Amino acid sequence: MSTWGKIFTAIRGGINEAAEAAADSQSMRILDQEIRDAEQSLRSARSDLAGIMASNKSVMRRLEENRAKETKDTDSARAAISAGRTDLAQGLAQRIAGTRAEVQRDQEELDRLLPRQQQMLRTIQETEARIAQMKREVENVKANESLLRAQSAIAHSQSGINTRLGSAVESLERIKKRQEITAGRIEAGAELAALENGSDLDRQLREAGIGSSSHSADDVLAQLMIPRHSAEQVLLPAPAPAGNKD
Repeated sequence: MSTWGKIFTAIRGGINEAAEAAADSQSMRILDQEIRDAEQSLRSARSDLAGIMASNKSVMRRLEENRAKETKDTDSARAAISAGRTDLAQGLAQRIAGTRAEVQRDQEELDRLLPRQQQMLRTIQETEARIAQMKREVENVKANESLLRAQSAIAHSQSGINTRLGSAVESLERIKKRQEITAGRIEAGAELAALENGSDLDRQLREAGIGSSSHSADDVLAQLMIPRHSAEQVLLPAPAPAGNKD
């Protein structure tokens, strides 16, 4: 592949990565919006369910009241028949028939609404669980994305720190070399100054043992052993060992 082809491929790859990053960012926004829409729908469903449950409770209360009324009217009708009041028993029988019709209608309505209530309750619970799971997954993705950005920033910062440390080490080495050169120049200047005033020659004579005067104890003792009027060396007798008398 030619150089221009490689450059074009690299540019196209960068554009694709940027487009994918933008699409991912938009996908997260869309997903967040969808979750909010689902939560709004869930709130509406809860409201509808609350209405159905309230209606069912009302029907159930009416059923209980009508059944209690039917039981009471039945007992009264039997008492009227026993008392020979057929007219009262007839009126109670008509009211019992009406009550039974209402009970039947309410029971049919309750039989129709209760399954719907149960189905809505299951759907709401499943939707709540799905939304909670989706929110956890979204939070995990966002947390991972933040972690990756932090790690990338740390890696970039570490790279910059390593570069700066490398530059600092190079500067330190240059300073050391400059100091060594400066110290060498100072030593060379001192040596040149010694040559100019003759002190270097005296140093060389002392190192060679020429013209130097020694002030050690052995040299002083040797000088004391020479008589004043004689140039010959006189040896002093060695001291006798302690404890021997001849």
